[in-house]
Amino acid sequence: MNKNLITIENPDRIRSYANILSKSTIETMVRKSDCSYIRKKFNKYDKDYNYASNPTFDEYFRYVFYSLKSNYRNEYIYKNTIINDLLIAKYGLDTTTALNEFKTNKSIADLVLLNGSSKVFEIKTELDTPSRLESQINDYKKVFEEIYIVTFLSLTEKYIKLIDKEIGILSLSEDLKLSTIREANKNSNFDNIAILKCLRKPEYINVLERYFGFIPKTTDFKFYQACKELFLKIPSKKLHDLMLVELKKRKIKEEKLLTAKSTPEYLKYICYTLDLDQNEYKKLSNILNRKI
Repeated sequence: MNKNLITIENPDRIRSYANILSKSTIETMVRKSDCSYIRKKFNKYDKDYNYASNPTFDEYFRYVFYSLKSNYRNEYIYKNTIINDLLIAKYGLDTTTALNEFKTNKSIADLVLLNGSSKVFEIKTELDTPSRLESQINDYKKVFEEIYIVTFLSLTEKYIKLIDKEIGILSLSEDLKLSTIREANKNSNFDNIAILKCLRKPEYINVLERYFGFIPKTTDFKFYQACKELFLKIPSKKLHDLMLVELKKRKIKEEKLLTAKSTPEYLKYICYTLDLDQNEYKKLSNILNRKI
């Protein structure tokens, strides 16, 4: 099998592949020991596929991944590439935290990387439209320093025309190489209330204690409003930096196992978002080595 030249014309089949390599399917497989969905799709579409008559789960997943890469470059392909190439290879888990599907005002950011700066990545695949792009960027400007659009190589010119010059753009090639077309300029027009809404209660309490040295003493009913009033008194750039400190604490449990060679590259994004523990990584490895 030439993994770079997989052509699949059946749309139902390729969409089923997108469901196979999904967070929910892998979580069911690892945490519930339930591989029935994967076996069902294998028996329906691939029981006689051409390079292994009795594949392991790992062999089958690789086939599914390269099928998606060639025929259906969905959001998963982009996110997995960002995790591999930027989080793990470029920045490193010792200095950088990734947040997936991060709610920001009325938008949900595809991926956020936090180190010395806050970087948000809005993915626009060949399957997407730019219909909500302006509102998404406006929401991201309220919270993040650097905003990037990530799109397929052939679409970069289209998106360059749609976004302001301070927005960065990354391109993804057919062989899944990320390239920087334009670096993002630093944004500093933050919105204090938007930042507050991004934080969990222990996180915004820590922000207030760090900046003011105290938290408001009031009833539970009035506590959030009191915190909100204090947040408005913090200079927005300082508040962004305090937010960064708190969000970077959202680390995964097993960084070494995520980056280990035993964890396939095609699954690193899912393993990161599921935040597997040591036993679950071991279980995943055992399943991948089994025959379907």
